[in-house]
Amino acid sequence: IAADYSQIELRLAAIIAKDKPFIEAFKQGADIHTRTAAEVWQIDENQVTKEQRRAAKAINFGILYGMGPHSLSRSTGLSFSEAKIFIDRYFEIHHAIKAYLDETKTKAHVDGFVETMFGRRRYFPEINSGVPMLIASAERMAINMPIQGTAADIMKKAMLAVDGWLKQSKLSATMLMQVHDELVFEVDRDVASQVARGVKEMMEGVATFEVPLVVEVEQGENWGEME
Repeated sequence: IAADYSQIELRLAAIIAKDKPFIEAFKQGADIHTRTAAEVWQIDENQVTKEQRRAAKAINFGILYGMGPHSLSRSTGLSFSEAKIFIDRYFEIHHAIKAYLDETKTKAHVDGFVETMFGRRRYFPEINSGVPMLIASAERMAINMPIQGTAADIMKKAMLAVDGWLKQSKLSATMLMQVHDELVFEVDRDVASQVARGVKEMMEGVATFEVPLVVEVEQGENWGEME
């Protein structure tokens, strides 16, 4: 069994930045990349092309790593001017994300650290070093850490919750490994469905936010079958 947090970093970005368009989209269960493409190109979601969705997906994830028009252009095939227009429109719609990026950089410079939603800190002594390359790198990491770090905190809480539940239930199942946002289990076939339901419930329930955590569970003879 493989249980994966669906788009957890984007969900956390919406929560931490308090971005209303993203929060509404996730609450409605929308395809977030199709929704973004439709917003930016000002078209209906059913008119979004594969290329437009791909560009929206690239910026939705890339913006959390400091992606600019050059990177977006390279990864999507958009011209530089198209990529710049795309990002400008994106920030008009998701102005709370832009505010989060700016405020987090400022906080990192002033305090020397940023932290997850659970209070775990990461320090950036190099952010005020005066070396442009080190500063830029530290700013990118500072932007991403509260989001990626909170996702890591949630995963650790989920592992503890699931481990406790499996021990208590005495079901024939073993947690094998964590891979990014996914937990992988080896389970007796006759309890697979019961374990899948329990794991999903545990993982989705470890934290409650305005945007729900969603876990997708797959079953197969081996992990490779499910990839």
